[in-house]
Amino acid sequence: MQTSPNKTATAERCIPDTCADTDALLMTQVAQGAEHALRMLVEKWKNPLANYFYRSVRNAHTAEDLTQQTFINLYKARAHYTPSAKFSTYIFHIARRVLIGEFRKSACRPSQPTAPADITAPAENSGEREAAELEEIFYTTLQTLPENQRTAILLYKQQELSYEEIAEAMEASVSAVKTWIFRARTALREALKNG
Repeated sequence: MQTSPNKTATAERCIPDTCADTDALLMTQVAQGAEHALRMLVEKWKNPLANYFYRSVRNAHTAEDLTQQTFINLYKARAHYTPSAKFSTYIFHIARRVLIGEFRKSACRPSQPTAPADITAPAENSGEREAAELEEIFYTTLQTLPENQRTAILLYKQQELSYEEIAEAMEASVSAVKTWIFRARTALREALKNG
């Protein structure tokens, strides 16, 4: 039985543990020029990426822009893609680099006044007000964390990646990831307790 060239190329590039990762297979197809595969990846990953970015930058428009930039970078890297890890690890590695680039650009820009759309109205009752205050404390504290702690805790809690996947995405050791997550949790817990 003869296999098609595309299946052979995919099989040669596929690492046994990642062959079951349908996203990795889709990315391999993107590398071979399949536009439908790219559309499928965008559709699946746009919301998780936008949520990841929003938690870091607290601006919906910026989160959307960073999500689009991540997909552009993913597409540019298609020819060099090899499925050596889970696709989620790969895409969040790209997203992290995009986010770091945004932080560097933001540090060089003068601060912008708050847009009227970003201002939220006060909560109606005390329960909603308290929840809103806790959420504000959480996000404010999250912004003060070092980038590695913020990224590690968001990938762990929001995206539900394993320590190993986070370590690979962040190009760090598993023990470093565990330390960052521990420190982030401690800082967040302390801020919520004192808030």
